[in-house]
Amino acid sequence: MSKFHVVYFGSNDVPVDLIKPILAEIDADMTIRRPTNDAEVVEMGKDADGIIMHGSVPLTREIIAQLKRTKVVARTGVGVDRMDLKAASDHGLIICNAAGCNSIEVSEQAIGLLIAISRKLMRMNQYVHDGKWRRHTAELHAYRGRVYRIQGCTMGIVGLGHVGKQVAPRAQGMRLNVQTFDPYLDSKVAEKMGVKMVSFDELVKTSDFISVHAPLTKQTRHMFGAP
Repeated sequence: MSKFHVVYFGSNDVPVDLIKPILAEIDADMTIRRPTNDAEVVEMGKDADGIIMHGSVPLTREIIAQLKRTKVVARTGVGVDRMDLKAASDHGLIICNAAGCNSIEVSEQAIGLLIAISRKLMRMNQYVHDGKWRRHTAELHAYRGRVYRIQGCTMGIVGLGHVGKQVAPRAQGMRLNVQTFDPYLDSKVAEKMGVKMVSFDELVKTSDFISVHAPLTKQTRHMFGAP
């Protein structure tokens, strides 16, 4: 019998071959569970010394209070907004995430969306799928709208953290001028990357594109959109 028991919560294909050898080093075994509600999280996790969470499994104060044995909860991703961090601290439960694990993938997605929006790729894809191909016509131009050249435009990055640091050089590689708003960033970091630091208001006013890579907190909630 192993010294520790770990439960993996998630609906994806679990990388068992990667995880189990690591757990074996601390004499821990692992079972895989797929809870669908709060009650199942408690029931399936009550005997766990540690829990690995993937996806949208919640961790509320009510759940935490009932996980008497659990000492650590590890997120396979970055976001911890579904977890009550204050309650975890109150109960001595350690929460950790995999910061930066998907920063390259997210940055590539951001640049891909920027290109798709600027060049109207999705709209034109639908135009062709609708059986239309009227090049150089008023109908086409009216349907598509204006197409923007990306080079020479300005990208504003909110949050120059793990993801923002990957987005910036990719944008610069496309000859975009890059600026950032990040109140926690050392100005020397931005300077070394060739990224201009500006206030939030200036970023909003002067950016052609804005890419948001900040965690969801009380300070960032409703940063954009209606209050």
